[in-house]
Amino acid sequence: MKAIADYWGTPTYGHDLAVRLRELAMLDLPGLYHVANGGDGATFETFSRAALRLARLDAARLEVINGDTLGRPAPRPHNSRLKCLLSEAIGLAPLRSWEDALAHFISHEKAQKS
Repeated sequence: MKAIADYWGTPTYGHDLAVRLRELAMLDLPGLYHVANGGDGATFETFSRAALRLARLDAARLEVINGDTLGRPAPRPHNSRLKCLLSEAIGLAPLRSWEDALAHFISHEKAQKS
C-alpha cells in the first residue's frame, strides 16, 4: 500500500458532509461553502497511518512515497486543504475533526462486520 507523504488535504467523512449539506439546504442561503471536517488536515501518509492504527492493522506494509513520483498526467497541488469559514458565521457548529470522524467510521465499520 502506497501513501503520499508530501500532499496535504482535509479528509472529510461522507456522512458529516451529507449532514452539513442538508443543513445548508434547509437554510437556503446564497453563497459558496467549503465543507470539510475540522483539524489542520493531513498528508495521505498521516491519514493512512491513523486509519491503520485505529483499525489495529500493521503499518509495516505502508510504502511512503512522494507524489511527484507517480507520473500523473496533470500536476496536483501539494496543499489542497480546505477550511469551513462561513459555517459558524451562519450559525452552524464546526464539523468534528477528521481524526474523530475517521475513528467513528472505523468503529462503525467494525461493528457492522461483527
